[in-house]
Amino acid sequence: MVAYGCSMAKAAAALVLAAVMLPGALAAGGRSIHRVEASDYNIEQVPQGASISMEGFGRLTGPGMPQLPVGRFTFLLPPGARAVWAGVTGAPGQVMAGSWSFPSAHPPVPLLPPELLSEELDRLHRLWRRARQHHLSAGDVLPESPAWLAASGTLGPYSYATVAFCPFSYNPATGELVFHPRADVAIDYTLPAPGTPEERRVERIMSLERYADQARDVFRNWPEASAMYRGLTSDGGFREAYDYVIITTEELSDAVTSSGFVAWKTGLGLSVRMVLLSDPEIADQPGADLAEQVRNFLREHYLDWGIEYVLLVGDYETVPMRICYPNPDYHVYDPSDPGLVAPGTPTDCYYSDLSYPDSVSWDADGDGYPGEFGDDQPDFMPEVYVGRIPVDDPSRITYALDKTVAFEGDDGSWKTNVLHPTSILFFENQYHGGGPFIDGATAIDSIETGLMGGCDIDHMSEQFGVVKSPFPWPPISETAVSNHWSSGQYGVVNWSGHGWTNGAGRTVWAWDDGDGVPESGELQSIVFIDVGSTELEDDYPSVVFAISCDVGFPEPSPWGNCGIDLLTEPGWGASVGVLSSARPAAVSGDWKEDPGGAEQICYDFNRHLIALGEPVGMATHMGKYDATSVYGWDFYYEYMNFYNYNLYGDPALELEGFPTGVEEGTGPAAAPPVLSAASPNPFPGRTSMRLSLSEPGHVEAAVYDASGRMVARIAEGLYPAGEHVLSWDGCGPGGRLASGVYFAGVSVEGRRLAGKLVLLPR
Repeated sequence: MVAYGCSMAKAAAALVLAAVMLPGALAAGGRSIHRVEASDYNIEQVPQGASISMEGFGRLTGPGMPQLPVGRFTFLLPPGARAVWAGVTGAPGQVMAGSWSFPSAHPPVPLLPPELLSEELDRLHRLWRRARQHHLSAGDVLPESPAWLAASGTLGPYSYATVAFCPFSYNPATGELVFHPRADVAIDYTLPAPGTPEERRVERIMSLERYADQARDVFRNWPEASAMYRGLTSDGGFREAYDYVIITTEELSDAVTSSGFVAWKTGLGLSVRMVLLSDPEIADQPGADLAEQVRNFLREHYLDWGIEYVLLVGDYETVPMRICYPNPDYHVYDPSDPGLVAPGTPTDCYYSDLSYPDSVSWDADGDGYPGEFGDDQPDFMPEVYVGRIPVDDPSRITYALDKTVAFEGDDGSWKTNVLHPTSILFFENQYHGGGPFIDGATAIDSIETGLMGGCDIDHMSEQFGVVKSPFPWPPISETAVSNHWSSGQYGVVNWSGHGWTNGAGRTVWAWDDGDGVPESGELQSIVFIDVGSTELEDDYPSVVFAISCDVGFPEPSPWGNCGIDLLTEPGWGASVGVLSSARPAAVSGDWKEDPGGAEQICYDFNRHLIALGEPVGMATHMGKYDATSVYGWDFYYEYMNFYNYNLYGDPALELEGFPTGVEEGTGPAAAPPVLSAASPNPFPGRTSMRLSLSEPGHVEAAVYDASGRMVARIAEGLYPAGEHVLSWDGCGPGGRLASGVYFAGVSVEGRRLAGKLVLLPR
């Protein structure tokens, strides 16, 4: 083995804003200049050629591309800017001595059933070979430029551009390798015209604070460029702020209000607003269909309302999931066939990206097929975090929401317990296809060792058949999974295996005819979780990530819907939040050497959830963004994976127990305020609650309707220590209110309390 090393300055960038006016269509815009630099790197000689690793960089992954490092650098632009081009203005190069050879990037490996897998793998390998042969015969220098525009979007109010930088240029025909230690990159951007909706949208910003910490971490030029956003926040007088929005129908709204969910979230300090599809906020929005109207509602209000979390309540048609088409040449959507390859894919990430209108993002080419790789320009950095209760059955909706409340209210140590059932996904040269050996335990083991220190972990691997897992864990089986999950207490469950709409299973190489190749007839599919046979219970529901196909299939399936039932089936619902794939998922051919795919999404989801302690919705969307921005494939399978993984459950769900509010200090902490249940309740005329304060404090108390609108203020001012009575007579500013469900929200020096009120007709 021969190794070369080079110590470079860590990746950095300096902003130079040039006050230039661009010609033609870019007259209303400008240009910013940035420097990007390589990190430390190491070159090793491996059997397939040379291998370059660079700190903080992924690798080129397009068909036929050499495995060269590529990093992504995100820069803050002026308010309202949209990047339209990026190019290199200078990139000094150093020719590396010798003639070099690099292996091509690995194609993705879809987790397809046997009858589809062989043909699809053969197609992908042919595509990669043809692309490599083209580059060899054409004498192309790869990549064409050391840097290019990878993405343009917004993070809330902040406009940004992401530049991809490959510090090496390689000619596969001559073997010449050139190292670019740095590059100066120009980014051209447009600005919204005066008086347009996009300009007015920037002016409606409620607060920059929610995004500031993330922006500070993401934007390379934050110290010098953030000054452009100072003073941007508009006070605009008093505005109601809703950081949690529930979107549903009038028919399903009672299922939400009959649970304790809204009161609980209000008590946690969230301001909740329910918006019905029939409300003018949505119904009056422009849009080609209801999905676009919902997205336009969120685009209009997420900044001035301060929306952070969005919960969609209803199935994939009632509150529509957006059907996206990652393969621009394959416009097939069949809700009865979960086995389609790169099909029309139902997704909720459409609602999390609110950067630009559909016409310049999700359907940029205007062909009516949104989300196409290369043709459309979705921005995967989320503005809001989206989850869904994916059913129309009111009893299931209430069950799932109440289960969420119970989970967050339980601060038991059992939430640090983890269950990891894993299986072998593919055997080497399976079906004589020349494919790699892929063990689902590999990524799970890295999650355990890298992220889960202090957790109590039960794990399983494949220990049956001709070839077993190299991870000598207890053997996986349906009985083992059922016994552990139904009798144990797990806060997190990550599994890997082949999936179907009704569950997941193992592929076992049961016997060999002597040729050493796993073939049809020698492989057996054995379930390890199935909605019809696996015994589970819901006393200790888990946050679940499934590295599997189709587990999150949202359409009705005659075989069952595992992901939906795990969240919403009373008694069997062993999950409080499910992150799973709506269609076939894809994994990396060698996750250790070339991270990516569903395994990388699982890793980054757990990193955000466990290591960073973020809510489930934030871990979902930021985990997907991190996985694809660093280790994404330059191919439509990346889009497919991103769309596939949807969160079923509350996006604001916290893994740890509800905090007590008692802080460490030098003396004894004051007892927290206590709000009694209302009495009488239900009530036709007047009801009262008792508020106990252990010390003086400023109190604000109000009553909200089921959609989150404040209808009455019942207390405000400085209250002494002791017990106080808060009363409400069922009236608002306009007089007597309609009978129904209401919520009392009480704030005491930043602590939030809540109670449910049921007003009866007189």
